[in-house]
Amino acid sequence: MKYEVTFPSTGRTLSGDFSFQKGFGAITGPNEAGKSVILEMIRFSLFGTAALRGQTTDYKNMKVELEFVVRGETYRTKRTISTAKIFRGDTEIANGVKGTNAKVVEILGFGLQVFDTACVANQGDIEKLGAMKPTERKQMVDSVIGLSVIDDLAKWCGEEARSISSAIDGIEETLVKPEEPAKPAGYQPSADMEPELSRLRGLRDELNQIKGRISSPFPAAPTKPVEPTQEPAEKLEELVEEARAYESAQKELARLPGPPPVDPDTISVDDWEIRERLKRDVPTMTAEQIAKADADMELLKRFERFDHLEKQWKDLTDVGTHTCPACEHQWPIEAGRLEKVEAEMRKLDCELQDEERPSKPDMVNIDVARRQLQAFEKVRAEWERVKDTPKPEYTRQQLAQFKVAKDAQARRAELEAIKPSVGSSKELNQLWRERLAYEQEMSSYEKRHAEWIEAKARRVEDEERHAYLLNVPENLAELEAAYQAAKIYEDRLDAYERALGIYETKKAEVDRRREEEQGYRKGKEALTILRKLVKQHLIPSLNKVASHYITKMTGGQRNLIEVDEEFDIQVDGQPINTLSGSGKAVANLSLRLGLGQVLTNNQFSVFLGDEIDASMDADRADNTAKTLEGLAERVSQILLVTHKYPQADYYIELERVSSISTYAAF
Repeated sequence: MKYEVTFPSTGRTLSGDFSFQKGFGAITGPNEAGKSVILEMIRFSLFGTAALRGQTTDYKNMKVELEFVVRGETYRTKRTISTAKIFRGDTEIANGVKGTNAKVVEILGFGLQVFDTACVANQGDIEKLGAMKPTERKQMVDSVIGLSVIDDLAKWCGEEARSISSAIDGIEETLVKPEEPAKPAGYQPSADMEPELSRLRGLRDELNQIKGRISSPFPAAPTKPVEPTQEPAEKLEELVEEARAYESAQKELARLPGPPPVDPDTISVDDWEIRERLKRDVPTMTAEQIAKADADMELLKRFERFDHLEKQWKDLTDVGTHTCPACEHQWPIEAGRLEKVEAEMRKLDCELQDEERPSKPDMVNIDVARRQLQAFEKVRAEWERVKDTPKPEYTRQQLAQFKVAKDAQARRAELEAIKPSVGSSKELNQLWRERLAYEQEMSSYEKRHAEWIEAKARRVEDEERHAYLLNVPENLAELEAAYQAAKIYEDRLDAYERALGIYETKKAEVDRRREEEQGYRKGKEALTILRKLVKQHLIPSLNKVASHYITKMTGGQRNLIEVDEEFDIQVDGQPINTLSGSGKAVANLSLRLGLGQVLTNNQFSVFLGDEIDASMDADRADNTAKTLEGLAERVSQILLVTHKYPQADYYIELERVSSISTYAAF
């Protein structure tokens, strides 16, 4: 087993890693070293939080892992306060607290109550069994050995028997055998009549349809249409197209222009149009004019610079002068800057001495003229070629009209060759439409005339069929009456058979339930007998085993424990609650060991004792330890928490530490 747990109230952490051996093991150490915690962790590993001595909030970071063997199979549980898993070998067989708890009970065959009664003597409750009232003790032991379950089953069997008896009485009150209905005279099954009935209904429907058809007057024969012309529609359509072609040609001839005055193919206006286009782009100034304007602008800038220097010289002079205190010599405050200005003025004055100040040129127009001149240089050769071209006599639009007139002369001959038709397109189109309408009417007439002939033949057939079917309604009415009578009988017969089936089913159910009632009554009697047999076996066995243990633990001072059927306990004829503390302890321990031998030893052979020798003197404690040592022959593993050192097979000795404690087994 491995475990680790912290107690929040003290902040103390306990942990351990033990391998419990077969036989008698003693857990020793000082007070509060965590001896009882080991047994608590074993019980928690098996049964979860119900086995803890405190509330779940009293434990923190608790992790426990326990490996145990039942019927040759090795199992391992892993638990925290809120999680749990159980493994068979390396295979997980349950996950979750609820599932793990149920799986442990399934493996062991009993739960925590049986385990604590038969396999554990916890610290402070060694005398718990003897301190109970006899009725409480009887209830507890009955629950442990299953007698309470037998009582519950016996009670349940009795209640089930009474419930079934009441149900039988309720069924018998409504159990009435039904009467079979009388068969009608001349009965024939309705299913046999249905084919003939369906046939007659079909004939009746046919008769009604015939009556509806012959009730209306027969129509007269359709009238044949009159032919408007013998010419077929296809021929008339061709004549219409010919008339339309002639009329269209005449209209087009009327629209055609006369011959042109000149041949348009011999006259060109291209060079004149090029001359007019390039004329718009000829520059307004020459290159010399533009160059002079640029030079004037540069000269004007130099004159303006001189004007600016004169103003700057005046401003610097107006700043004032310095006066020497020794010789009263004066010089300008801005003497350095004045020297630079005067030097630049002298230079410009020399350069402008023979020049006249020009007027300011319009540089915007000059820039436009410069761009015009640059663009014109690209087309100058073309302009030189066409600049003397004379204006043509005709415009391009007039020449285009002459071209159309020239082309129309070829079309004129083609149009004049179209011959006139036998009539106007309007008259021929009307005659064509009348012919189409006649042909459609004639097609419809032929179809309607054929249908009229067929209808006339069907009318004769309907009249003959009508005479043949006149007796069908009467025959159908007779058959439907017989059919309805058969259906009523069959419905009643079906209801009778269902009722008879229900009657027989309920009757069989009554018989079955009577047998079931008797079974439950017999079950109750058998369980009552079983309870007596269990008590007859348990009480003597328990008395024998417990007496053997108390004799050994007291060194022969006490020899006989007797538990009667009401679970009053006598020790050598003395009530258990009148014994001394030590006497009660050994008597209770003997009974617990006895219950363990009788109930659980073959299933899970373990006994855990926590300071069970606390109230015993050294001699009795030694005898108890020897008894437990001898018990190791019948109980696979015994763990005893004690402050003494009994003659054990192995020891687990604990040391007190302030925080986390690590224990070792030896």
